[in-house]
Amino acid sequence: MPRPIRTSLIGALLAIGVAACATAVVRDPARPSSTITNSAAQIAESSGGVVASATVDATAVGAQVLAEGGNAVDAAVATAFALAVTEPSMSGLGGRASILLRQPDGTLVGIDGLNQVPSIYKEKSGLPLPYERAAIPGVPAALAHVLETHGTWTLARVMQPAIDLAAGGFILGAAEAERWAAAREELSKFGAGLGTYLKADGSLWRAGDRVANPLLAQTLRRLATEGVASFYRGAIADAIDADMRAHGAFITREELSAYRALPSLIVRGSYRGHALASNFRPAAGQAVIQALQTLEQLPVPERGDDARWAAVVAQAMHWALTDRSMRRGTEEESATFLTSAAHAKERAGRVMIPAGGGGGDSAEPFQGAGLLFPPGTLVTAETDREATTHLSVADTHGRMVALTQSLGPSMGTRLVAPGLGFLFATRLGTAPGSRPASTVSPTIVVSPDGRDVVALGGAGDNRIITAVIQVVSRMVDHKMTLPDALLAPRIHPDAERTLRVEEGPVSAWPAADRDRFITWGFTLVPSPSGFFGRVHAVRLAGSAAAQGVAEPRWTGSAAGPK
Repeated sequence: MPRPIRTSLIGALLAIGVAACATAVVRDPARPSSTITNSAAQIAESSGGVVASATVDATAVGAQVLAEGGNAVDAAVATAFALAVTEPSMSGLGGRASILLRQPDGTLVGIDGLNQVPSIYKEKSGLPLPYERAAIPGVPAALAHVLETHGTWTLARVMQPAIDLAAGGFILGAAEAERWAAAREELSKFGAGLGTYLKADGSLWRAGDRVANPLLAQTLRRLATEGVASFYRGAIADAIDADMRAHGAFITREELSAYRALPSLIVRGSYRGHALASNFRPAAGQAVIQALQTLEQLPVPERGDDARWAAVVAQAMHWALTDRSMRRGTEEESATFLTSAAHAKERAGRVMIPAGGGGGDSAEPFQGAGLLFPPGTLVTAETDREATTHLSVADTHGRMVALTQSLGPSMGTRLVAPGLGFLFATRLGTAPGSRPASTVSPTIVVSPDGRDVVALGGAGDNRIITAVIQVVSRMVDHKMTLPDALLAPRIHPDAERTLRVEEGPVSAWPAADRDRFITWGFTLVPSPSGFFGRVHAVRLAGSAAAQGVAEPRWTGSAAGPK
């Protein structure tokens, strides 16, 4: 068994001997508690492999696995289980997962562990809302499958750090405490949330509290000992079935028993000579590839002309988001069509290219796209944060994992499994037996010479897609380093001519650029940094040390053994 993982930042990092490097970036002491800027804990380089994830404790778990000789799959699965404990508002045993693995020889493996709508589901059933929305979990099956087929450690060994965190507790961060507090009413409604995400008397856990989840520890221990079959066909399945039946809900033992992690259809493309790969539906990797291949057809402005770059990228992203669910025959035929150069060229013909690079205020159509749009406006809108987490891992052999997990909205259904300690994800759709489309987009990018490989993905609903696209374009088109590409200000198209623009506190668009967006006909929606997706990425570049970068708009970290 591995050594116990200490849950304090200093203890965890000292225990594994982290190699990390700081980068000078924006610092704002008045920033909201839910966002932080890059720090020494968020950028790491190590010759022993590297992990980037959404919490310090989970990253430390993955780095410990690498330090003890585990491969990237072992470390990724251990990190994922640790996130189920330390960031339960974003992922967990009741959630969904999409995994993209790149083997040292370049072979790709995709795994679909997304939630499934029960085959007996009936819309507008009259059930209590959390029970009506609950979906069949996919995380345990996906993690167990990738570990069994491509890992080197046993499930029990990989899960022990998560068990230790759940049993011994972890220090609750401010952002996680805020999300628990926001779900207080629903968490307490059926009683199972008491003693887990609320105190036994129904009061709130506070930032800085050490929080244990003994029920989750017990569930994890059973899963580690009895295997994934216990979740879908054994004692855990029986407990889920009993509660669901008591409320007339649709997740039965039979539904659980039938669930399987499936191979993902991997979509491929290229961007200026860089090979792209991601998972197709029910994931959304095709949108990432379509947008980048659309940009390849266009004169994308160089670094230093960021406003024009954003205007072009925003439109390519809009069409990719619009086309995400488009169907052309079979799923394989749809994947081929959506990631084809011909489709990208057609969409590029609809993109308006602003003229001039020196603050020009006019725009011109590209390939006869049509008339210019009138000047836009500045508006306000609500900002929301969906519940997803992403982790990326690279090991010393060149193996890389991009793994995204989600519950849907924050805290999922807000329904805690009685006696089991985890939250159920929302079902995301209504077709019985289906795995509805998600926005998760684990992605791998390989340089033309094959020596520089980046594995990345993100969190934040459809901002996952747009954040990944912008990071890749910044690296390829603007020759940015990975940390700089993550830190650069982001945009997100709410509609064809409605543009979210980052206004800080972590990164922000200059006022002059905002003025140009409006002149070019965009309706602007200034939004805080936390809105624009949360990317965690790792990079292998030849003989150089592996590099990991955690999202500077979030509270994650990157680490690896010395």
